[in-house]
Amino acid sequence: MGLVVGLLCEDGVVIGSDSSRPSVASETPAPSGPLQKTHVIGGDVVLSSTGNVGFSQRLEMVLRELREDSRFPEWEHFVIARTLAADAWKEFQATGSDLVGFGALVAFRCATGIHLCELHTGDLQPEFKGPEAWFTGLGPGRAAAHSLLGLLARTIFQARRPILSEGIFTVLWALDHACQLHPGWIRQPFHVAVLVAEAEDRLHPAWLLSEEELADWLQQVHAAEQQLKNLPLGKNLL
Repeated sequence: MGLVVGLLCEDGVVIGSDSSRPSVASETPAPSGPLQKTHVIGGDVVLSSTGNVGFSQRLEMVLRELREDSRFPEWEHFVIARTLAADAWKEFQATGSDLVGFGALVAFRCATGIHLCELHTGDLQPEFKGPEAWFTGLGPGRAAAHSLLGLLARTIFQARRPILSEGIFTVLWALDHACQLHPGWIRQPFHVAVLVAEAEDRLHPAWLLSEEELADWLQQVHAAEQQLKNLPLGKNLL
């Protein structure tokens, strides 16, 4: 099934994914293990995708080549997105690829700041997230994740975007929520990467969270759900 979730925070970007492998009804499931869908490129670019594994590998190759251009940090975000989409289409058209079910999230730094770009499923048309639409999801598990993200945006965050620590918590809650609703289709381990606006205490502004860090965050998610179980819903109203 699969799920990728991305948040544009006040001070950076968080992108996370599950590790299920895509499957086709006519194919025998592959015996291989979990799939890592979220990657950090060049220390300051994050890529995560859902769908065909080969397409993901080829898009990563295209993005790595683009990032190696010394002019990359000086370009505006629309130039980067347009170039990435165009170069990716050339790569896929070379083999007559059908991109049904394939989409990606890309986070990067450039001359105009930090950005979260969604490459739409099926056609890779770029769309940037902003203050009014700061979260997104890709893959068959999108609806389950969006239901929780929409609730949190309406009740907890309201007119603001989360900060990075809240974003990590929210992305993991969305992944775990979808996993609980669709066991066997959305699978652990989860992989989460962050891209920070200010990284003075780190060599690179983007990195993947460790297994230990993810376990700690998931404990907080489960503690929050436990508190919800104790809410006095509807008491004294009848």
